[in-house]
Amino acid sequence: MLAPAVLALALAGPLAAPAATAGARADRAPDDRVAALSRPDIAAEAPALTTKTTGAADDRPLLVTPGTDSTGGVGIYDNSGELIWWGGEGGHTNLAATTYRGEPVLSVHKGKGAEGRYVLLDRSYREVASFRMKGYTTDVHDFRVSPDGERVLLMGYHPVPYDLSEYGGPKDATVTDAVIQEQDIDTGEVTFEWSALDHVPVTETQLALTEKDVDFFHINSFAYEPDGGLLVSARHTSTVYKLTLPDGDIAWRLGGTNSDYSLPSLADAFSFQHDARRLKDGSISVFDNGNLATPQRSRGAVYTLDDGQRTAKLTRDLQPDPPVYGSYTGGSAELPGGNMLVSYGETGLITEFRGDEPVFTGRWPDGWFSYRAERADWHGTPAKRPDAVVRDGTLAVSWNGATEVASWRLSADGETRTVRKSGFETRTAPPGDDGPVKVTALDDDGHALAGRTVRR
Repeated sequence: MLAPAVLALALAGPLAAPAATAGARADRAPDDRVAALSRPDIAAEAPALTTKTTGAADDRPLLVTPGTDSTGGVGIYDNSGELIWWGGEGGHTNLAATTYRGEPVLSVHKGKGAEGRYVLLDRSYREVASFRMKGYTTDVHDFRVSPDGERVLLMGYHPVPYDLSEYGGPKDATVTDAVIQEQDIDTGEVTFEWSALDHVPVTETQLALTEKDVDFFHINSFAYEPDGGLLVSARHTSTVYKLTLPDGDIAWRLGGTNSDYSLPSLADAFSFQHDARRLKDGSISVFDNGNLATPQRSRGAVYTLDDGQRTAKLTRDLQPDPPVYGSYTGGSAELPGGNMLVSYGETGLITEFRGDEPVFTGRWPDGWFSYRAERADWHGTPAKRPDAVVRDGTLAVSWNGATEVASWRLSADGETRTVRKSGFETRTAPPGDDGPVKVTALDDDGHALAGRTVRR
């Protein structure tokens, strides 16, 4: 059994902060994007997702924020890789489904730096609310609505002047604090605030304290616990923390140099992880980036905790074949049917596992990746009308974000026919010989949803 002290020695040793990027990435090629004659703006931005289903995969849509090192978009795709909705580029991160005032919404971080905020979009993709940290820059990594729907959790960063001379660093260093803030959803009042520097010694960091600027904690996920506490992931301490509320005390640590739980071996430990979550059976899942592993590799990892013995056991080790290494970003989520969805960060790979077997794989074009991937039972009816164009004798029609369209009714020159919807954009010969074409979106029952008329 690898005791916490031994694990601490194995994981210790100052590291330089992992690079925010892994070097220059390839430019996007036109054939790596979604084909859409009716939406040339989307065709210029949205990447194609290559997918393969080999087993009983969850059939709910994928919520993603695909991008490169220079841009970030937001979208929803299905298991065949077809685009459902593209929300544009502009620095989006962490798309997820949640509820707001009892209604289903999408949450996503939008913007950069001081302009960054979390926005909520309703089923018509209209912005219905936005949230920012009070007193700090709003971080992109996570956002949560409380189980009772009355509060939201945000995270931010705060640079603090710090004397690191006793650790061999400069007296005038800057240590970046991580701040959690809970706000009342109606009034915006701060109901809880937590500072990492107030509760965690800087010596827990995996980074070198000899540097001028040290992001010692780097929070990248939080989640409400069933008992009312918080589960927090800190990448730069390689630790998952359980916080009690409302005092913010640390109940226990899993991983890192000061773990309260021992692991059987160093190979079972995680490092520089993302996305800590409590699963239905009480175990803990993380996306283990594996920056400190030998050899380096990334995986979805699930740990069962024995509170009496203070031991942790790695019960699931979800790696693709062949293994991959994503030094930054990524996530691991339990799905309602028990499958696990793992997004391997910068590698651009998404894999869903049933047990230990992959049942779905998605891959972005070279140079593209999504911070996380989520699945949700999302139903959207856009406020905007469908788009259509006739080009070189072909009618192309789409409705960005519409999930309820089953077919299109096409009318022109006294002729009407219905064609089944085919992917994001349906292409067919226009009816009649002349004149404008009226296109109408129909649901499964043949009810008209919306339409427009397009000139030939």
